[in-house]
Amino acid sequence: MAYDALFSPIRIGTMALPNRVVMSPMTTDYGNFEQEPSERLLAYLEARAKGGVGLITLEVCSVALDHRYQMNSLSLSDDRFIPLHRKLVDMVHSHGVKIQPQITHPGPESLAPFIESKPGVGPSVCVNPSGMQSCRPLELDEIPAVIGQYAAAAVRAKEAGYDGMELHAAHAYMLLGSFLSPLRNSRSDDYGGKSLEARARLLLETLTAVRAAVGPDFPITVSLSGYERFPGGRVINESQRLAQMLVEAGADAFRVSGGTTDRLVTSMIMSSDFPDDINVTQAEAIRQVVDVPVIVVGRIHTPEHAERIIKAGRADMVGMGRPFLADPEWPNKALAGQGDQIRRCISCENCIDTMIRSLNLNCAVNAATGREQANVLTPATKRKRVLVIGAGPAGMEAARVANLRGHEVILLERQGRLGGSMLLASTVHSDNEYFLNWLTQQVRNSTIDLRLGQGASVEAVMNLKPDAIVVATGARVETPDIPGAGQRNVFSGAQLRRMVEGQATPADFTMLPAALRGVATWVMQHISAYLRPALLRNVTRLWLPLGQRVVIVGADLAAIELAEFLTRRGRRVHLLEAGKRVAPEVGPKRLTEHMDRLDRLGVTINTEVQCEAIEGHAVHYRTALGVRRTLKADAVILAGQPVAATDLYERIKDLAPEVHAIGDCTGLGLIRKATDEGMRVACEL
Repeated sequence: MAYDALFSPIRIGTMALPNRVVMSPMTTDYGNFEQEPSERLLAYLEARAKGGVGLITLEVCSVALDHRYQMNSLSLSDDRFIPLHRKLVDMVHSHGVKIQPQITHPGPESLAPFIESKPGVGPSVCVNPSGMQSCRPLELDEIPAVIGQYAAAAVRAKEAGYDGMELHAAHAYMLLGSFLSPLRNSRSDDYGGKSLEARARLLLETLTAVRAAVGPDFPITVSLSGYERFPGGRVINESQRLAQMLVEAGADAFRVSGGTTDRLVTSMIMSSDFPDDINVTQAEAIRQVVDVPVIVVGRIHTPEHAERIIKAGRADMVGMGRPFLADPEWPNKALAGQGDQIRRCISCENCIDTMIRSLNLNCAVNAATGREQANVLTPATKRKRVLVIGAGPAGMEAARVANLRGHEVILLERQGRLGGSMLLASTVHSDNEYFLNWLTQQVRNSTIDLRLGQGASVEAVMNLKPDAIVVATGARVETPDIPGAGQRNVFSGAQLRRMVEGQATPADFTMLPAALRGVATWVMQHISAYLRPALLRNVTRLWLPLGQRVVIVGADLAAIELAEFLTRRGRRVHLLEAGKRVAPEVGPKRLTEHMDRLDRLGVTINTEVQCEAIEGHAVHYRTALGVRRTLKADAVILAGQPVAATDLYERIKDLAPEVHAIGDCTGLGLIRKATDEGMRVACEL
C-alpha cells in the first residue's frame, strides 16, 4: 500500500519537511547530570534520524538552570549548552532530518525541591500528580524574568542550528500548561481564575516574547491538550478559542494531544483501553479554526491509520512517540511498502514504568533502544554454529539477533509452533499478538534453521556440535497444594497453556465428559498449529466450558489478564491472592490501568488470603484476620507460581564452549526480560 498523503511534503512556517511523520518529544533521561546532551542521547537520536522521520522534536529542555525536569534531562538555560546542542543538530541534519527542541520551564514538575532545596513554581500551590512534591505560586514580579528565560532559551536554540522549537503548554503540566488549566490555576490576579484569557496570559506573553526574540522566520509549534479529560478541565471549544489567540501571537503549528497528568498519566499516555482516534477529534476541531498545520499525537501505530487521518483532512501531520522506541525504522519501512515489517508498539507501558522506577527509558519489544551507542548489531568477528533451544520470545529474539550478526543458527522447539508462553499471553491480552507475529515473521523470513516438534536431549545436542548454546525453555509453574485440587472443575494455568499449544492430554480436559476428552485432545493437537490467538479469542466467545462463576487462585499479571479475558466472556471472576499486592511484577502505571479495568469489569479481588480447600463448587479461604469465608465456583483456576527451570541447562552446560540460559527459565520476567536477555546473549556470541 502506498501512503501518498503521509509522505507528501509540508511546511511549518519556513521549515520545509519531506513527509508528515513527526517524532514526538519523549523524556529519556539519556543526558548527563550537567543537563547536557550525551553521546548516548546522540546515538539514540541518530537511529531515529536514519529511520526516515520528517521532524524530530527533542525532549524537554529547561529554560531555568535550577529547575530541571529529570535528573539527567536537558537545558538551554545558558550559552554554555549551545556547542553540545549544535553537535546534536549537526548529527541529525547529516541524515537530512529536521529537529526542534521542546522548550519549557518544568514549573510544578521541577526537581528543584530535591536537587536545589527550593520549591518548584506554578500558578498556585499545587501538588505534583505523583504526590512527591508541591510548588509555590509564581509571584507577579517574577513573571517577566521567567518570560525572559523562555526568550533567551529560544535564541540559544536558534543559534545552535535547530530548525524551529516547540513550546510545551499541554496536559495541565509544567509551567505554561499548569497556568493554562483551570485544574491547577486558582489565582485571583490577571494570570488566573475562570477566564480563559487570564489563564492564557502567561502563554501568550511568552509566545510574543519568544517571537520577538527569534524573529518571524523561526518556526514555533505549541503543544496543547485539546480536551483535558478531567472534571473541571479545559474542553475543546475553549481550546479552539485558545488556538486562534495563539496564531495571532505567532504560533506556526500545533501539536494536539489530550488528557492531563492525573493518576500516572493514564489519560495522557494511553493504554489499549483507549480508542485509536482518541485525540484525532480534538486535532480536527482545532484544525477547523486555524490556518496553520496541526499535528495529532496519541495511539497512532500503523501507517494505514496515519494515512487515513491525513487523507481525511483531520490533521496535517502525525506525531508518534512510543512507536519510535519500538521501531526507529518505522518511516523507512512504511515508505518502502513494508508496513507489515514494522515492529509495533504493544502499549505495555514498560517505557513509562521504567522511567518511574529507574529514571531510564527502555522498550520491551526493542532491547536496542538506549543501547544504540554500543552498536549492538555489529557483525560477528567469527561465525559460529549457534543452537537456540526454545522458541518463546527470548529464544526467538536470541536466534533473530544471532542470525543478523552472521551466525549459523539452529532453533529447536519441542512444540509444533512458535511462541512459547506468548501464545497464551497473546490470547488473553491481544496487544501481545503484534509482537508475537513480528517475531514469528522475522524467524520464518530469515536463514535460521527452524526445527519445530523437536526436543533437545543430550544426545541430540551433541550430534549438532554447536559452538554455542542458548537455553530458553521457559519456566516451570508450581501450583499450590490445596485439598480438592484434583477435582474435575479445577484447572491449572499450565493446563490452559497446553490446550492452547495443542499439547494437552485427555487428563487436561477434565471439564468434559470422559467420553469426549480423547476427542478434544485429538482435535486440539491437529488444529492448534492453525489457531492464532485472534481466532482463539473469537472461539472462546462462543464456547468456553468453565461455567459462570470462576475463582482464580493467584493474582500475578497472567492471572489478572486471564480474569479480564474471562469477564469479557460473561464470567463472574473472583481473584484470591496470598500476597499483599496484585501483579507485583508490573510497574505503577500498568498496574493502575489493570486495576481500573478489573474494577470496571466487576472482578472481585481479595489479597492476603489463604485458600484452604476446594469442595465441589465451593472454595474455602481464610483472611489475614483469620476469618473463614466461602466462594461459590463452577470452575477454579490455580494460576501457580512460575519458577526457574534450569534442568536442561545443567545437563548440557558442558557440551559447548559457550552455554547460556535466558528468559523465564532463569526466573519469571515480562517481555522486556526476554528481549533484553535474548539480545544481550546474542551480541556476546
